[in-house]
Amino acid sequence: MTEIKPTAFKRGVPAEQANGLYGVEEQLIEMAPGEQIVCITTFSVEEVMEKRRAGEEWPVVGMKHLEPLWDEKASAAALKLRDAAYKKRTGQDALDIPEGDD
Repeated sequence: MTEIKPTAFKRGVPAEQANGLYGVEEQLIEMAPGEQIVCITTFSVEEVMEKRRAGEEWPVVGMKHLEPLWDEKASAAALKLRDAAYKKRTGQDALDIPEGDD
């Protein structure tokens, strides 16, 4: 029986047009340290790695699109979707993501 290992992430971010953080460096610099931005990320499975002797395999995913949600209403809606998906997957309430240290 093959053991399924945790997902690995292919390095790198999407190219300029699909990278919503490209060209907003000044805006990011102005933000308070630790301030969080909600993003929509699209990814695809790039390959499935396998170690036959060890009987292991794992998916490798790559980001295809990264889009920050600067609008407060859109961000709040995305957080509700995230929290509902997390609860469905784990049976637990939303992640407790700590604020940045001051």
